[in-house]
Amino acid sequence: MKLSKRSSLLVATGVVGAMALTACGGGSDSGGGDSSSSGGSGRVVYGEATDWPENLMPLISSGNALSVANIEAQLLPQAYLVQPDLSIKYDDTLLTDEPTSQVNGDSQTVTYHLSPDAVWSDGEPITADDFNFSWQLQRSSDPADGGCATLLSTTGYSQITAVDGADDGKTVNVTLSPPFADWKALFSGSNSPVFPKHVMDQGSPTANCDYISTGWPLAEGLPSDISGGPWQLKKSNIDVGGQIAVLTPNENYWGDKPKLSQLVIQGIGNDPTTAVQGLQSGELNVIYPQPQLDLVGQVEDLKPNVDSKISFGITYEHLDFNTTDPQLADVKVRQAFGMALDRQEIVDQTVGQFSSDAQVLDNHVWLNTQPQYKDNAPAEYKQANTAKAKALLESAGYALGADGIYAKGGQRLSFRIDTTANNPLRQTTIEVMIPQLKKAGIEATYNANPDIFAGPEKPTSLVAGGFQIALFAWVGSPFISNTPPIYESPAGAGGAVQQNYARTGTPQIDALLERWQTETDDTQIAETGNQIDALLWDQLATIPLYQKPTFIAYTSTVGGVEDNPTQAGPLWNASTWTVQ
Repeated sequence: MKLSKRSSLLVATGVVGAMALTACGGGSDSGGGDSSSSGGSGRVVYGEATDWPENLMPLISSGNALSVANIEAQLLPQAYLVQPDLSIKYDDTLLTDEPTSQVNGDSQTVTYHLSPDAVWSDGEPITADDFNFSWQLQRSSDPADGGCATLLSTTGYSQITAVDGADDGKTVNVTLSPPFADWKALFSGSNSPVFPKHVMDQGSPTANCDYISTGWPLAEGLPSDISGGPWQLKKSNIDVGGQIAVLTPNENYWGDKPKLSQLVIQGIGNDPTTAVQGLQSGELNVIYPQPQLDLVGQVEDLKPNVDSKISFGITYEHLDFNTTDPQLADVKVRQAFGMALDRQEIVDQTVGQFSSDAQVLDNHVWLNTQPQYKDNAPAEYKQANTAKAKALLESAGYALGADGIYAKGGQRLSFRIDTTANNPLRQTTIEVMIPQLKKAGIEATYNANPDIFAGPEKPTSLVAGGFQIALFAWVGSPFISNTPPIYESPAGAGGAVQQNYARTGTPQIDALLERWQTETDDTQIAETGNQIDALLWDQLATIPLYQKPTFIAYTSTVGGVEDNPTQAGPLWNASTWTVQ
């Protein structure tokens, strides 16, 4: 059975970027890029701590990164916007009223009323044609069906049967069958916004797939510098080598214009010293790094000139096993690995160092702060169980060697754990794991992999499958449709993994995931999600570690900054920021 795949989770990378703070800090708006006379005044510099993007197309793996989401947070239209409290609100600038959903039997109709003033930055109206085009791009990943195999997912879009327009294209009627529980995720989020047909359509499904697969190389920016939001990214304002992208007000935006004349996004990497010195000198105004103990403490010392906040959103740190590895293909080996870990010690030695609210995550689907959360972790994974791990390995035919490491058929039980480069928190996580695993006769090594989130052309990337075990984080949203692409069985003739980097699944999990996406009762959605999680613990292709805290810091000269600890990210409301 071929399952649908769509709403993708972003990877929280933390790869180091350029450390030269070449953009000027708050207040001045001279130099460093074109600014719009119709915008506000002043400039804010945001320090991007994750990997600097090479491609801006959010529908493919090379554009599936936080840095892309941050750049495009307010560039392309979105029907619904995720709020910091995890609620979802329709965009009352794009839409005149709340969209409606009507379900009749096996059919669902969703209706959107677009603002008559809504236009792209080149003056072309935003219409039902753009919604229809956005659906066509994402409706299938099967080339035999006119789909595109490089899509991260098609969840929800594959259930759409028609997108029709009325009232000169300002009324959009979307028909789905079967109904889609997460319909508000459609045409929403920076990873799946409304795309402009008039500058993207290549004339055929095959040509459009080729176009999407090539994507939007960073140096080229977006096609025709297009925007449908308050900000615009012009090609002339991109400095690839300097890792700088300067957003300026979209002069044709029909809603409230940005209060700043420029929003500078500067790659700084994940070095705490760079971030702190940038804030201290005023070269940086806002940072959103992965929190590290030293960084949090150093920023606290900058008060009252710098404000900061730790939040818990829906980002979670986890381990992925590559089940195509000959040893990790054996579920007993994966289970023994899990039994050997003391996840509470991992939390205590990492995020617990700077947040007393940090706790072990015992669910793959719901996070600790979500009301649907239930602790489904089996008892054997609650704490390190070295004896049981060893017994399990021996039942699988492994024998303990003189060096204290198990082996079978001449192959030692030794694994490389890949993670992002220059990330002290993740390095510490693996360093805590190594002695835990060794007690159970499993050898592990730390490996900083700069290509971990690269495309299939890099053999050691997740998507290419050139890893054994990977440590990274998913950055989610309140939409449940973000989850299926991670756990659905690889599908298609080529076994496309989409975001299932573990490369495994079961018919039972697949069936529940498919049913889950059609349920509309909140209680049932929560229950089914927990049923899925229980089966994921049995499969153990992924081990959740902890709900990851977010950390935002900004100079006191900047107003309006508010953390959005979801996929929407820290720049979700940057058009409302002000600077003194």
